[in-house]
Amino acid sequence: MKPYENYLDTLRRSSKERSETRFAANQLLEMHYEASKRENPVIVELGVDKGQSTKVFLNAIDEKPYAKLISVDILDCKNAAKSDKWEFVQQDSADIEALILKKPFLKDGIDLLYVDSKHTDEHVMKEVYSFFKYIKENGVIYFDDIDSGPYMRNQRKDSVSLEIANRKILNLLESIFRSNHSSIDFIISRGSTGLAKYIKKSKLGDELKPPLFINERRFSLFWRFLKLITFKKSYQHNNKTKDSFLIDPGSTNSD
Repeated sequence: MKPYENYLDTLRRSSKERSETRFAANQLLEMHYEASKRENPVIVELGVDKGQSTKVFLNAIDEKPYAKLISVDILDCKNAAKSDKWEFVQQDSADIEALILKKPFLKDGIDLLYVDSKHTDEHVMKEVYSFFKYIKENGVIYFDDIDSGPYMRNQRKDSVSLEIANRKILNLLESIFRSNHSSIDFIISRGSTGLAKYIKKSKLGDELKPPLFINERRFSLFWRFLKLITFKKSYQHNNKTKDSFLIDPGSTNSD
């Protein structure tokens, strides 16, 4: 039997429940699937806690002879799991230089990075900008704790500080994507703490541009009036021209 198979069975059962439990299970199963489908992935996990994701990754790579999981945490989590494919490093998760010195093979590329350490936008920004150039083309970065919903008023985990923190992290990820949409795909799964997924479309060694923050507009009447007096046009969909379509639907031939 593969290691932690009982835990995976629990996640599979939980994924079918009609409660928030299924969202937590599906987040972990999504990462298990991503690791499973890769031939011999190098995985880096930032944040260990009780080893929930650690066990999921180790189960996924058990039969892959050259796969490796490196887990990093500021706390001592060396007893969270056990496997000859697992190495634990106790250090600041954002200090990529120190990690590379300890594990120089990471310079050859990371297939999957999981960010679940200190839950502040400042720390997440350090991590993603430090690690991005070491992610392989079509490699994946997962981010936990991006959904503020469960932490909002009168919800299951009611916490104003975590509500705001998660919202800031998601806003950061959206701002990074905004300025780097040619280099990354961006997918969000909500429910439980939420899970975001970057898929790197650029090459190993390529770095991210700075995030582009844009304040949300409110009070639509004000903005309509401002555009009216400045003669600024707003986008309007027009199905009679090609300008409204990134891909011209008229370019395809019907069978």
